[in-house]
Amino acid sequence: MRSTSRATGLAAAFAVAAIALVGCTSGSETTGGTDNASATEFVAKSPLKLGYSVYDLSNPAFQEWEAGVRAGAEEGGAELIVADQKSSEATQVSGSADLINQGISGLIVTPVQPAALPQTIDLAHQNQIPVVIGDIGVAGSYDAYVVSDSVEAGRQAANYIIEQLTSSSEPPYEVAIIELHAGSVVGEDRDAGFEEVMAANGDFTIVASVDGNDTVEGGYTAAKDILAANPDVKAIFGTNGGTALGASRAVLESGRSIGQDGVVIIGIDGTQQELDAIADGTLSATIGQDFYGLGRLAALTALQLLEGDSPAWDDIDAKTILFPTQVVTADNLEAYLEAKNNR
Repeated sequence: MRSTSRATGLAAAFAVAAIALVGCTSGSETTGGTDNASATEFVAKSPLKLGYSVYDLSNPAFQEWEAGVRAGAEEGGAELIVADQKSSEATQVSGSADLINQGISGLIVTPVQPAALPQTIDLAHQNQIPVVIGDIGVAGSYDAYVVSDSVEAGRQAANYIIEQLTSSSEPPYEVAIIELHAGSVVGEDRDAGFEEVMAANGDFTIVASVDGNDTVEGGYTAAKDILAANPDVKAIFGTNGGTALGASRAVLESGRSIGQDGVVIIGIDGTQQELDAIADGTLSATIGQDFYGLGRLAALTALQLLEGDSPAWDDIDAKTILFPTQVVTADNLEAYLEAKNNR
């Protein structure tokens, strides 16, 4: 069911999205399997509505995701219905079903637990609704997966640490990782990219890799353990914003400083808390994710699937579209914030 005017509007919107995606790594792999093809014929109902089943709107990252999804829906002429699942897997299953029952034409999900997705996807397909998974991880016969390029983000973090330490001190260099929770697909990808770069540099040794449970408190506890066992550690990679901020607190409490003369700490996310910490010198850097851009692209992708069009896949087998990340430091913080505020 194709509307010529809506198709024209979507084409223009995707032209803008394509510009934002310059620098994305084509052909990169993502987790999720290849048995995810849907033979469903999708139907755009009237009035046109998208549903967004969001992980937890108390999280600043998902607040930006929601704003981006809303912007993408508006660009495509669709109403948006949002269901906040408040970090509950069971709530997300029932809440997603409720969205489907409200007559939506496309469903976007940032999953609490990817393993719970197949039930939701099957129900959506029974109702001729495409399902776009946004971030976290995937399972089942989803129709598209929109996610930051986590492997490249890990590489960027490693290269930043190498640049900082080699320009200010002599080898050898001990570094540590604070991981996301066990089973986190994006966390594993970030670790893999980081470890790949470090393994290629003989002056660097990863002396610890500790679970930080995705939180500030978890990162704080993990960093205290790392510092106690490895007093010569010179850099810590927190694989999300919370763990990096927790590591910063632990380092400062230990009497060491943040930066080249103390401990270089870099996170991933680009939340406002991280940006504030970079501004006041209590965090060295972060790998900024564009959550707004991801949400907007997810909505536009759902609408594109409704049109019967094929998105510009980075991995066609895994139906994945990768979104670029960037290193944010004190040197480019002002420009980063200006671009973020002017979108």
